[in-house]
Amino acid sequence: MNISIFLIGFVFFLVGVSVWLLPTFKLGIYLLEWDFLSLKFNFYFNSVLFSFILFLVTFSVLIFSTYYLNSELNFNYYYFVLLIFVGSMFSLNFSNSIFTMLLSWDLLGISS
Repeated sequence: MNISIFLIGFVFFLVGVSVWLLPTFKLGIYLLEWDFLSLKFNFYFNSVLFSFILFLVTFSVLIFSTYYLNSELNFNYYYFVLLIFVGSMFSLNFSNSIFTMLLSWDLLGISS
């Protein structure tokens, strides 16, 4: 059995289980809470589903750019900026406070 077929089947199995179990799922992480300055992240079903789609698109872009831009001089810089962009998209997706949204949005704008 080819390993890629097994991995694709396993990913589809995990997606099926998550679609079945995650609508009741909610998780909140509070890193810092002080007056107006707070770092809060909430994980809901919609945000986790969007993050899965974002992960698939990012993974596709990373694989394509690995083959397409392999001999470029600033390839590591491109990867670094792309991962900052994706990380700020994830944090914007999970943010629960205005400060976290502003920080994520600013990182998104700088990296784009």
